[in-house]
Amino acid sequence: MKYPKLISPTSVGRCDLKHRVVMSPLTRLRNDEATEAPGEINKLYYSQRASEGGLILSEGTSPSPGGRGYIRAPAVFNDAHVRGWKLVTDEVHAKGGFIFCQLMHAGRVSHSTLLPNQQLPVSPSAIQPSGLVHIPGGKKAPYEVPRALDVEEIPGIVEEYVVAARCAMEAGFDGVEIHCGNGYLPQQFLAKQCNIRTDQYGGSVPNRARFLLEVTDAVVAAIGSDKVGMKLQPGVTFSGLVEPEDDCFEQLAYLGPELQMRKMAYVCLSSCNYAPYFQFLGLTEPNFKNDVWRFFRQHYKGTLIINGGLSPERAEEYVAEGTADCVSFGVPFIANANLPELLAAGFENDQLNAGGWQTNLWYSHAGRPDEVGYTDWPLVEPTVAA
Repeated sequence: MKYPKLISPTSVGRCDLKHRVVMSPLTRLRNDEATEAPGEINKLYYSQRASEGGLILSEGTSPSPGGRGYIRAPAVFNDAHVRGWKLVTDEVHAKGGFIFCQLMHAGRVSHSTLLPNQQLPVSPSAIQPSGLVHIPGGKKAPYEVPRALDVEEIPGIVEEYVVAARCAMEAGFDGVEIHCGNGYLPQQFLAKQCNIRTDQYGGSVPNRARFLLEVTDAVVAAIGSDKVGMKLQPGVTFSGLVEPEDDCFEQLAYLGPELQMRKMAYVCLSSCNYAPYFQFLGLTEPNFKNDVWRFFRQHYKGTLIINGGLSPERAEEYVAEGTADCVSFGVPFIANANLPELLAAGFENDQLNAGGWQTNLWYSHAGRPDEVGYTDWPLVEPTVAA
């Protein structure tokens, strides 16, 4: 077998996996625009990518009306959302798979036209992100200056995560993932670029991590630590974060023991394999002998999923050496719904369908049927190329 460690059993929380090929969260914007709930086409999409004993991490899902960031992204805070997601989780479980719901509060990476009563997006500080946001009517607009959260409001935001986590469990998810990456609200608290607070939520790394850990503790108390995962994404340079954080390694060194102490189901660490990040590390290209995953593993001994542009060969190396327990793949799953089966057959990168890199098909598009680039990829038979 070409990837014996990737295609070997392990456990994540209460989920007994038959392989370590995890489907990464992928925003595809095919949910119902009015209700923000999944429907039949979303059920088919996830069903196609479910595998016996495999783990899927759902697309980013709004935990509250004020957490919305994208048109046609899903949510999970009311009965309609629970019913919609139940279609998906039932289908994944029928295929013998597991699925966690990624809770994604957009924070300042939103727009008043997307939020209730045209309220301003919230953030730790009133610092405007760079770039444009999609708004209703097929238009784009500059991000607005967000409203800084008062200290008294923060427990209410934390409670929104708790409500969403309970809704996710009611919808049949096996757990939830707290999204602390991509420049969304928890990472906004961590990043000095958009957190200039002088209270207990700003300044030092422990202070800037306080919001994230309060959310984590509240969700753990509500549904159990073995049903809670987290995504960390140091060095991100999008969603208005214009340069890698100069203390992202200090953040990881602090968060590693804190999260291990909480006995969570897993942490997913995305390296953000982008040029600015490697320049920050002083590298001209990814150096897999001295990288963020190995650094974090020194500080976190719990279940670790890694993510970020990894080939199957590299993924096998990281699992074999003990740096990672699982590896999550994103884009390869778009056009290779049976990716775990293909890797079990020994497929290499150049044997996989590369169609997932057609970025014009990633998101919904006016006038184009939703299934195009979403559920209409033909399966690659594992016996053809292996």
